[in-house]
Amino acid sequence: MASIREVAKLAHVAPSTVSRALNGSGYVSEESKSKIKKAVEELDYIPNQWIRNLYKKRTGIIGVMTPDIIHPYFSTLWNYLEAELDQYGYNVVICNTRGNQDKEREYLDTLERNLFDGLIVGSAFLPDEYYMNIEKPIISLDRIIPGIPLVTSDHHQGGILAGELFLEKGCKKVMCFSDPTRMELSSANSARALIDVMEKHNREVIIESFQWEEVVNYQLCMKRTRTLLDQYPDVDGIMALDLCAAAFLKTEKNKKILAYDGTYATDFNYHSIDSIVQDAKKVAKESVNMLIKLINDQPLKKREVLVPVKYKKGDTL
Repeated sequence: MASIREVAKLAHVAPSTVSRALNGSGYVSEESKSKIKKAVEELDYIPNQWIRNLYKKRTGIIGVMTPDIIHPYFSTLWNYLEAELDQYGYNVVICNTRGNQDKEREYLDTLERNLFDGLIVGSAFLPDEYYMNIEKPIISLDRIIPGIPLVTSDHHQGGILAGELFLEKGCKKVMCFSDPTRMELSSANSARALIDVMEKHNREVIIESFQWEEVVNYQLCMKRTRTLLDQYPDVDGIMALDLCAAAFLKTEKNKKILAYDGTYATDFNYHSIDSIVQDAKKVAKESVNMLIKLINDQPLKKREVLVPVKYKKGDTL
C-alpha cells in the first residue's frame, strides 16, 4: 500500500501539501492539486470520495459561524447541524468569532479561498457588503442580508405567543430583552410583535438589553438582573433568553418569567421555566437542505424559510 510520502514524491510536492489537499485543511494551489490527483489515482492511495472532492474542487467541509459556542441555543443548534451535515458526508468546522469582526473576515476569506464548500452563519457583525460580494454558498440563520438565503424561527409568531401569555396572566408591565429597532435581525420580530400585542391592550413593554458577555456568563447575568430588578420594581413580567431567564428566576420568584429559546437551560433551576421554544432541529434540517442545493447549483423554491415556534409550559407563568 502506498504511503503519503510516495504520493508526495510522485506529485513533486511536500507530504504536508498532500495532507492539506486531502483533508481540506489549508491552502493548496490548483497546480499542486492537479499533480496530487494524478498521483493518488496512479498509486490508488485514497478513497474515491476524496478523489471526487479534488475533481470537483470541493473539500467536504462546511463552516458554521457562531458568536459563541457556549450559548445554550447556539450549542444546541450546532449539535443538530453537525448531525444533519454528517448525513450528506460533510465535516463541520465551528467558526467561533466571539463577535470579533477580524475573526469573521478570516472565516469569510477561508470560504472565498475554497477551503469551505459553504458557510452557515449564526450571527454576523460585518456590514452586508462583505457577504453580498461573496459568490459562494451561504445561509444566514438570523441576520437579514440582501441576496443571502435566510432560515430562521418565526419570531413574529413567538412574540405574539409571548404577548398572549402575559395578557392571560394579567401582566401590565413587561420587560423584554430583544431590541425592536434592529430591523436587520429576524429575531427582533419577537419584540416588535410582543409590543404590538401588549400596547393594543394598553399594557407597557420596557426594552432593556444584556451585553453579549452577560448572556454567556451566568455570574455577570445574575449581577445584571439584580440591577434591573432594582431599577424596575413594578415590572410584573419578563421575557429573556434562556440563561437570562434562569438568572431572573434565581433572583426573583414573584414575577412572571418567560424564556425565549427553550433549551436545556430552562431546566437549570428547581422550577422549570415557561418557554417559547425554537425548533433547533428543524432549523438545522432546513438550513442544511438549502445549503446543499446551493452547493449543487440546484434552484431554491424559497429563499426564506420560517420555522414555527411553540410554547412549553413550565412553573413560572
